[in-house]
Amino acid sequence: MPTYTTVDDFTVYIRDQGVTDTTLISAALDTAEEMVNDFCQQSFYVAGTATTRSYTPPRAGLDVLRIHACTTVTAVTEWGSTLASTVYQTEPANLVSWSGMTVPITQLRRYATTWAYDNGVPRITVTGTWGWAATPKSVVEATKIIAKDVLQQRNNNSGVAGFGEYGAIRVRMNPIAIDLLQPYRRSESFGVA
Repeated sequence: MPTYTTVDDFTVYIRDQGVTDTTLISAALDTAEEMVNDFCQQSFYVAGTATTRSYTPPRAGLDVLRIHACTTVTAVTEWGSTLASTVYQTEPANLVSWSGMTVPITQLRRYATTWAYDNGVPRITVTGTWGWAATPKSVVEATKIIAKDVLQQRNNNSGVAGFGEYGAIRVRMNPIAIDLLQPYRRSESFGVA
């Protein structure tokens, strides 16, 4: 079930395509959302109720712990003990990026010490409302662009959209969608910890 945009909004967006099968449209939107999430290494769902997730830093000696996007952090435990909110800070501060975009919490910084590391065993739990306050408009537009491309692929043969002067023209992820999503890519999508 698509969540970044509605089937009705997307149907208006593709009005010139002549596609009206809502099952087909819903599948294209679901696929586009998965592609967006995979490209960015995060999901953009609107935050719901608070739940707990477990974490471990990638190596010993780190004062920053990367977490999934969330709008609030209500509790943090380490080795089973609840940490006071005065020993760590949620980041980014003020939930605003350097470019001025409203963003969720994506990491926790320890004051004057490092996070517990036990050879990859998760010893830290974070309780929070996971997700974004609202799905970013750029993500919604990129999802529409990708879903439209996915729908058009049903008319292509093995990713070949046609033939040009130098042979087959293959379909790749839309460069406009990539540009829209680039600010939302987490460092994990680049292999940086």
